[in-house]
Amino acid sequence: MKKLFFSFLFVAFAVIPYGLKAQNIEKQKDSNVAFVKAVDKFMEVSGAKTTVKTQFPLVMNSLRRALKGVPDEIIAKIEDKAQVIFVKKAVEFYAPFYERYYTLEEIKKLIVFYETDLGRKVARTAPLIMKDVYQAGEQLGKLVRQEIIEELKAEGYDMNKL
Repeated sequence: MKKLFFSFLFVAFAVIPYGLKAQNIEKQKDSNVAFVKAVDKFMEVSGAKTTVKTQFPLVMNSLRRALKGVPDEIIAKIEDKAQVIFVKKAVEFYAPFYERYYTLEEIKKLIVFYETDLGRKVARTAPLIMKDVYQAGEQLGKLVRQEIIEELKAEGYDMNKL
Protein backbone atom coordinates (compact mmCIF):
# COMPACT_ATOMS: atom_id res chain seq x y z
CA MET A 1 0.00 0.00 0.00
CA LYS A 2 2.84 2.40 0.86
CA LYS A 3 4.51 1.78 -2.50
CA LEU A 4 1.23 2.44 -4.28
CA PHE A 5 0.69 5.63 -2.29
CA PHE A 6 4.17 6.99 -2.95
CA SER A 7 3.95 6.00 -6.60
CA PHE A 8 0.70 7.91 -6.87
CA LEU A 9 2.23 10.85 -5.02
CA PHE A 10 5.11 10.93 -7.48
CA VAL A 11 2.75 10.77 -10.45
CA ALA A 12 0.51 13.46 -8.95
CA PHE A 13 3.42 15.86 -8.59
CA ALA A 14 4.56 15.04 -12.08
CA VAL A 15 1.23 15.74 -13.75
CA ILE A 16 -0.26 18.58 -11.72
CA PRO A 17 -0.23 21.65 -13.93
CA TYR A 18 2.09 24.45 -12.89
CA GLY A 19 0.73 26.99 -15.36
CA LEU A 20 3.71 26.46 -17.65
CA LYS A 21 3.97 25.54 -21.29
CA ALA A 22 5.61 22.23 -22.08
CA GLN A 23 9.35 22.39 -22.24
CA ASN A 24 12.07 20.15 -23.51
CA ILE A 25 12.86 17.83 -20.60
CA GLU A 26 16.33 17.16 -21.99
CA LYS A 27 17.12 20.87 -21.58
CA GLN A 28 16.23 20.52 -17.89
CA LYS A 29 18.82 17.80 -17.49
CA ASP A 30 21.44 19.85 -19.32
CA SER A 31 21.15 22.85 -16.98
CA ASN A 32 24.44 23.13 -15.21
CA VAL A 33 24.62 22.87 -11.45
CA ALA A 34 26.04 26.38 -10.97
CA PHE A 35 23.17 27.91 -12.89
CA VAL A 36 20.55 25.95 -10.92
CA LYS A 37 22.20 27.03 -7.66
CA ALA A 38 22.19 30.64 -8.82
CA VAL A 39 18.52 30.42 -9.80
CA ASP A 40 17.78 28.88 -6.39
CA LYS A 41 19.44 31.85 -4.68
CA PHE A 42 17.74 34.30 -7.05
CA MET A 43 14.32 32.77 -6.37
CA GLU A 44 15.00 33.04 -2.65
CA VAL A 45 16.05 36.70 -2.62
CA SER A 46 13.48 37.82 -5.20
CA GLY A 47 10.54 36.26 -3.38
CA ALA A 48 9.80 33.77 -6.15
CA LYS A 49 10.25 30.84 -3.75
CA THR A 50 7.60 32.32 -1.51
CA THR A 51 5.26 32.34 -4.48
CA VAL A 52 6.13 28.71 -5.24
CA LYS A 53 5.45 27.81 -1.61
CA THR A 54 1.98 29.36 -1.89
CA GLN A 55 1.25 26.97 -4.77
CA PHE A 56 1.96 23.93 -2.62
CA PRO A 57 -1.33 23.93 -0.68
CA LEU A 58 -3.14 23.85 -4.03
CA VAL A 59 -1.12 20.77 -4.96
CA MET A 60 -1.88 19.13 -1.63
CA ASN A 61 -5.59 19.92 -1.87
CA SER A 62 -5.67 18.35 -5.30
CA LEU A 63 -3.79 15.35 -3.97
CA ARG A 64 -6.16 14.98 -1.01
CA ARG A 65 -9.13 14.95 -3.39
CA ALA A 66 -7.43 12.34 -5.56
CA LEU A 67 -6.54 10.17 -2.56
CA LYS A 68 -9.89 10.17 -0.78
CA GLY A 69 -9.18 6.76 0.77
CA VAL A 70 -5.94 7.85 2.44
CA PRO A 71 -6.45 9.30 5.94
CA ASP A 72 -5.55 12.95 6.43
CA GLU A 73 -3.09 11.97 9.18
CA ILE A 74 -1.02 9.98 6.67
CA ILE A 75 -1.00 12.80 4.14
CA ALA A 76 -0.14 15.30 6.89
CA LYS A 77 2.89 13.18 7.87
CA ILE A 78 4.40 13.51 4.43
CA GLU A 79 3.30 17.08 3.74
CA ASP A 80 6.37 18.87 5.16
CA LYS A 81 8.78 16.59 3.34
CA ALA A 82 6.74 16.89 0.17
CA GLN A 83 6.85 20.70 0.35
CA VAL A 84 10.66 20.66 0.50
CA ILE A 85 10.73 18.34 -2.51
CA PHE A 86 8.16 20.51 -4.32
CA VAL A 87 10.20 23.71 -3.86
CA LYS A 88 13.48 21.99 -4.82
CA LYS A 89 11.93 20.48 -7.94
CA ALA A 90 10.31 23.82 -8.82
CA VAL A 91 13.74 25.48 -8.84
CA GLU A 92 15.12 22.72 -11.06
CA PHE A 93 12.06 22.91 -13.28
CA TYR A 94 12.17 26.70 -13.67
CA ALA A 95 15.96 27.02 -14.13
CA PRO A 96 15.87 26.29 -17.89
CA PHE A 97 13.38 29.11 -18.37
CA TYR A 98 15.72 31.55 -16.65
CA GLU A 99 18.62 30.10 -18.64
CA ARG A 100 16.73 30.83 -21.85
CA TYR A 101 16.71 34.57 -21.06
CA TYR A 102 19.61 35.19 -18.67
CA THR A 103 23.26 34.25 -18.42
CA LEU A 104 24.75 33.04 -15.16
CA GLU A 105 26.44 36.41 -14.74
CA GLU A 106 23.14 38.24 -15.20
CA ILE A 107 21.47 36.03 -12.59
CA LYS A 108 24.32 36.82 -10.19
CA LYS A 109 23.82 40.55 -10.81
CA LEU A 110 20.10 40.17 -10.15
CA ILE A 111 20.92 38.45 -6.86
CA VAL A 112 23.18 41.36 -5.89
CA PHE A 113 20.34 43.76 -6.73
CA TYR A 114 17.76 41.83 -4.70
CA GLU A 115 20.10 41.85 -1.72
CA THR A 116 20.02 45.68 -1.66
CA ASP A 117 17.37 47.67 0.20
CA LEU A 118 15.69 48.57 -3.08
CA GLY A 119 15.79 44.96 -4.26
CA ARG A 120 14.17 43.76 -1.03
CA LYS A 121 11.51 46.42 -1.48
CA VAL A 122 10.88 45.25 -5.06
CA ALA A 123 10.58 41.64 -3.85
CA ARG A 124 8.22 42.68 -1.07
CA THR A 125 6.00 44.96 -3.15
CA ALA A 126 5.92 43.20 -6.54
CA PRO A 127 3.13 40.77 -5.55
CA LEU A 128 1.08 43.66 -4.16
CA ILE A 129 1.60 45.70 -7.32
CA MET A 130 0.63 42.72 -9.48
CA LYS A 131 -2.57 42.30 -7.45
CA ASP A 132 -3.39 46.00 -7.84
CA VAL A 133 -2.55 45.96 -11.56
CA TYR A 134 -4.72 42.87 -12.06
CA GLN A 135 -7.66 44.57 -10.36
CA ALA A 136 -7.09 47.76 -12.34
CA GLY A 137 -6.92 45.67 -15.53
CA GLU A 138 -10.31 44.18 -14.72
CA GLN A 139 -11.72 47.68 -14.32
CA LEU A 140 -10.08 48.83 -17.54
CA GLY A 141 -11.53 45.81 -19.34
CA LYS A 142 -15.02 46.67 -18.09
CA LEU A 143 -14.59 50.28 -19.21
CA VAL A 144 -13.42 49.28 -22.70
CA ARG A 145 -16.20 46.70 -22.95
CA GLN A 146 -18.79 49.35 -22.09
CA GLU A 147 -17.35 51.77 -24.66
CA ILE A 148 -17.45 49.06 -27.34
CA ILE A 149 -21.06 48.26 -26.46
CA GLU A 150 -21.97 51.94 -26.72
CA GLU A 151 -20.22 52.19 -30.10
CA LEU A 152 -22.07 49.11 -31.38
CA LYS A 153 -25.38 50.53 -30.17
CA ALA A 154 -24.59 53.80 -31.98
CA GLU A 155 -24.00 51.74 -35.14
CA GLY A 156 -27.49 50.28 -34.75
CA TYR A 157 -26.69 46.86 -33.31
CA ASP A 158 -29.21 45.36 -30.90
CA MET A 159 -27.07 44.17 -28.02
CA ASN A 160 -29.78 41.74 -26.87
CA LYS A 161 -29.42 39.79 -30.13
CA LEU A 162 -25.63 39.50 -29.96
